[in-house]
Amino acid sequence: MSGKRIKSSGAAYQKAAKEKKKNNEELLQKIPKLHSFFHTRIVGSPEMIPIEEYSQSKRCLPTDISKIEIPLNTTDDTKVTEISTQPHSQQAEITVYDFNEKSQIPGPDPVKWNLNLDSINFLLANPPKIDISTIPFAETKRMFGNISRRLTPDHFMRKLQNGEKKLREWILYSPSKNALFCFQCLLFSPKPTVFGNKNEGFINWKKCNESLQEHETSKTHAESVRIWFSRIKKEDRGVIDLELKLNIENQISYWKNVLYRVVETVSFLASRGLAFRGNSHNFGSKQNGNYLGCLELVAKFDPFLSAHIANYGNKGKGNVSYLSSNICDEFISLMSDTVIDKIVSEIKERKYFSLIVDSTPDVTTRDQLTVAIRYISNEGLPVERFLGFIPSVGHKGSDMEQALLKKFCELNIDLKFCRGQSYDNASNMSGVYNGLQTRIKNYSSTAFFVPCSAHSLNLIGSNAADTTQEGTKFFFICQAIYNFFSVSTFRWNILTNIIEKNPGCVKIKKLCSTRWSSRYDVCRAMCNGYAQVLSALNTICDDEGQKKDTRHEARSIKNKIESLNFCFMICMWTPILQRFNATSISLQSIDIDLATVVTLYDSLEKYVEDFRERFDVYLEQAKTMCSKQLFSWDGVRQKKRNKFFDETESNEELLGGEQKMKCEVFYVIIDKLAMNLRERKLSYTDINNNFGFILKLDTLDTNGIRESAKNLVKIYPEDLNETFIEELVQFKNILNLFSKEDKSSFISLLKCLTNSSLLTTFPNVEIVLRIFCCMASSNASGERSFSVLKRIKNYLRSALVDEKMSSLSILNIESDILQQIDWSDIIHKFAVLKSRKKLI
Repeated sequence: MSGKRIKSSGAAYQKAAKEKKKNNEELLQKIPKLHSFFHTRIVGSPEMIPIEEYSQSKRCLPTDISKIEIPLNTTDDTKVTEISTQPHSQQAEITVYDFNEKSQIPGPDPVKWNLNLDSINFLLANPPKIDISTIPFAETKRMFGNISRRLTPDHFMRKLQNGEKKLREWILYSPSKNALFCFQCLLFSPKPTVFGNKNEGFINWKKCNESLQEHETSKTHAESVRIWFSRIKKEDRGVIDLELKLNIENQISYWKNVLYRVVETVSFLASRGLAFRGNSHNFGSKQNGNYLGCLELVAKFDPFLSAHIANYGNKGKGNVSYLSSNICDEFISLMSDTVIDKIVSEIKERKYFSLIVDSTPDVTTRDQLTVAIRYISNEGLPVERFLGFIPSVGHKGSDMEQALLKKFCELNIDLKFCRGQSYDNASNMSGVYNGLQTRIKNYSSTAFFVPCSAHSLNLIGSNAADTTQEGTKFFFICQAIYNFFSVSTFRWNILTNIIEKNPGCVKIKKLCSTRWSSRYDVCRAMCNGYAQVLSALNTICDDEGQKKDTRHEARSIKNKIESLNFCFMICMWTPILQRFNATSISLQSIDIDLATVVTLYDSLEKYVEDFRERFDVYLEQAKTMCSKQLFSWDGVRQKKRNKFFDETESNEELLGGEQKMKCEVFYVIIDKLAMNLRERKLSYTDINNNFGFILKLDTLDTNGIRESAKNLVKIYPEDLNETFIEELVQFKNILNLFSKEDKSSFISLLKCLTNSSLLTTFPNVEIVLRIFCCMASSNASGERSFSVLKRIKNYLRSALVDEKMSSLSILNIESDILQQIDWSDIIHKFAVLKSRKKLI
């Protein structure tokens, strides 16, 4: 190689750029400005003044007209843009009226208006609307001698001759001056009037009715209205940029309609958890994914979208179409933020909430911490909302604490209003020293920890089954049966054909390690299809075409399930697990409170205790099922334990037959279930005892009610005051008027009280009910979010980034809120988020 430089150096590029910038600035200075050829008249002033006199403080930006952006609505942070064109020049100038400072934007008080061309144009585009309900009529008092007079709502209504009343929309009320003004006269009055005087306004309440009638029929007011109406009519404005503004409005309408279809498509796919992209990003390709595919489907029946895709689709980067994957991702993020903002506003309005936190690995083995929240809606019903996933937090209590603090700080939610925590029973979550629940109490001392009631029920069953060898062996054999048939389609078809010939039988199920109560399905299938499973095993054993190891495995399983031991365990576990499963389903419901949890645990404990006396019943059922009368250890020589030299002789005998199954298996499992239920119930009883007396007010005396109420005031000193005690005593008499259904639970009582007229009389009672009902009794909502996580981030979408994955999960789980959001609001946020190449 010659070593000669082919491209310019960096310094050369910089020098060339500076020269180019300097030449452009010199060229722009030579171009005459638009206002040098035209003069404009300040609205409301009869004389003509040059535009230089009022535009020196304004920011003038020469630019290409095709790149002007106009926001949908003018707000505190938006800009009102007025565009003028020069007929004989290719250059144009845009005068931007900057409203960045809130003091420059006309507020609701007309006295504080700084009337100039900018503010008048703003008021024409955003006229103030009177709302009588917001006027403090009690504060409008004025003294006329010894008589005080106030404004009334009738002053804002015009009574016609036929008796009808019309709202006087021209009236403006100033709280600072306590005066009335006329909107049109204040802006365009050619003569001074009482209602158009900004410095004073109308303040004579004594003659208010006469003055209002006189003003609205005066010629001055009529002329002001005429000028105002002519200004807001586009065809009568008489401005030189009318055609350009009409063109801009058409462009805005066009791109709004495009984005409307984009928003609806994104909402449809996200709410159903479907994938968006494919292997191609071009219209017409079969691998372009669901997003572009849905747009193509809509375009077949929508001429507007069809024409837009034909004109703008497949043009590549740099060409604006608002159909690209980047725009789709922006809308996903924007829509999820809108849903979260809605949830956060509801939480702040209802004040009290409880936390639901759990974690699980996703398909890439990346740990995801789910965060949900429970609060009471305005209708008095409990609501559990999903706030998103937090990736790679760790399993230490301190790590999860910092992650939650950061999350709630970003959402601007104060943890001091947290009144409950519901996690699983892992030590890092429930630990009393370093667990997450203890760390959250540092920010809210009344954030009481409530172990997940459904998870506790699973632990109760699994612990009881593992206490005996027969219990562990039984479920092991059930799983072996499922594995044997499901591993081969031939074996599964043999079993399916036999089961289908017998109505009432169901297919065998596999065990679930996380939902222990669902093992009822396993026992029910074995109980109803026991004979059919045996028949399928016999068919495989006698089939000479099967491999020897297959026939041997089938014979081994057949010998195990033909025993009286196995049949007795089926008959024993099926009714127990049926009640455990039904109770677990109730515990996972959102519409449940801790009082109901305690009631369900009590009923299940009593059921298990009564079950202890039914050994003989289930033994007879087992004998009938397998046609055998002896257990596996009967007829086998029992080995006696060798005694040590210092042990005394005893006449103890080894148990055998039915007594061994009864004492060493049946009683052990049943007693373990009852004991665990009793222990786990204490976690909910302690909290329920503080509130449970409210549903029993009609059975308590006044002194007992006062003592219980004092205890609640002591526990929640920042939420309740001493008036709650007497308020509750009075509420006892009101409670007798409620129906039996309304006072059957705390949630029904709270709903009835919230929707009644008694809320203002018993506010502290409502607070107590709201605190108690917002305590989550299970973290089932967190577990449900894991199902959404598996659908959204599956092995085909394993490269999905954490932020987008969390946004899609929010849109899928909280799809009911997503459907309530107005698409125009989302498009408006999208438009003002950053500069756009097209008008929106």
